[in-house]
Amino acid sequence: MVLENALLGVLLISVSTSFLISVIYKIFMDQEELKNLKKKMKELQEKSKEAREKGQEDEAMEHTQEIMSQQSKMFKMQMKPMAVTFIVIIPIFWLVLPGLYPSATVDVNGPTNLEYMDIEREVELIEKEPLEVKVNGKVLREGDVFEINDYKIRLEEYVERDEKLEFLRVSVELPLSLPFFGSSLGWLGWYIIVSLGFSQLFRKLLGAR
Repeated sequence: MVLENALLGVLLISVSTSFLISVIYKIFMDQEELKNLKKKMKELQEKSKEAREKGQEDEAMEHTQEIMSQQSKMFKMQMKPMAVTFIVIIPIFWLVLPGLYPSATVDVNGPTNLEYMDIEREVELIEKEPLEVKVNGKVLREGDVFEINDYKIRLEEYVERDEKLEFLRVSVELPLSLPFFGSSLGWLGWYIIVSLGFSQLFRKLLGAR
């Protein structure tokens, strides 16, 4: 099953969701009116700039107020597709993806076994700072990736207040490290990267703004 593979599963869900959201914006927003609003705002910004260069502050302020009015109209136009989008997105982010590619925790005060998809691995906390853990005899540090059968897991962090170790299911390992994401991504990071690219592509193809 494709969804069992985190890389392909998240890719498929992200692409499908990006396409669906693009269709929603295409259907629920008046594209011609939106185009005219953006054109008018651009003209007003140019007029405001020219007025300021000539020292006509009152006229520039009038243009600025008109720009704000147009922005308010644009925001109201976006409310309906945004509401529909949230109805689509919330179950995916709260139920579907966390259910398919769950994280795992180990209570260091309880039975120190990592249980993942009915598979167990013995875990031993060696050092809290810097974090050092032994999983099935292998020493790991924060951010290290290891395998449990076909699943790639990353040692995420030690949560002091809960006295728990956090482990993340890795969806994809990139050949380079990205700012804010790193090189080993969970479902959320992989979803965002795929979504950013395909959302722009689908909106361009559909003519959705």
